[in-house]
Amino acid sequence: MMKKAYSLGAIAGALLLFASCNKDPENHVLSIVHPYYSAIDGVLYAEQDNDSIIFESFDSYYMEPMVDWIKITAGESYDVKYDYTKLYTFKSFVSFDPNTTGITRVGSVKISSYYNSAAVFYQLGCLNINHPAPGQTETRDSVSFDLDVTATSTLDSICFNVSKPWTLNYAENADQTWATIDQSEGEAGKSKVTLTIEPNNTENARATVFELKCGGVTNLININQAAAKNND
Repeated sequence: MMKKAYSLGAIAGALLLFASCNKDPENHVLSIVHPYYSAIDGVLYAEQDNDSIIFESFDSYYMEPMVDWIKITAGESYDVKYDYTKLYTFKSFVSFDPNTTGITRVGSVKISSYYNSAAVFYQLGCLNINHPAPGQTETRDSVSFDLDVTATSTLDSICFNVSKPWTLNYAENADQTWATIDQSEGEAGKSKVTLTIEPNNTENARATVFELKCGGVTNLININQAAAKNND
């Protein structure tokens, strides 16, 4: 969701934009274009491991990660000869360690120039699983997802959108007798795995657990089936 196509040439040589209105010889600015925190910008899922920082300035700059899980892979610094008529657009590339903590974490990259600022990234503690919905929908910190089905249910699905190859299998010691899936691995992108369920004719509820693994991150998907209704 955050991978936009930009020319790599923006790293080695900044794109020149000419300031047509302000001729002040002491004109300085540091304006971050991306990530600009919003519902999408600057927010990553747990397995996502790369993004970029785009900003505008008249001046040279230097970057420094403020947390150990963010690395600068290209465009750490750039020297320019100050000219108040030339506003440069810079682009740097950053990488992230997978978030295996299970909670959202916040990290930043300090940008030192004539002014100082920071690019902020929010890395969620879960994969982008759309169905079943996470237990905590506001922060999406949940690494365990619950799918509740009735005793007579026979079909459902597990839907997700990930940035790397994935596997989906029973968790260790999970009950493998009454719920099966039609695929256990796949490539990056949107996926819908069909879940076939045997009706529960017993008076006891039952549960099984699948593990979705992607990019070093594991999320649990709990399938909970209700007991059969007793009509006596």
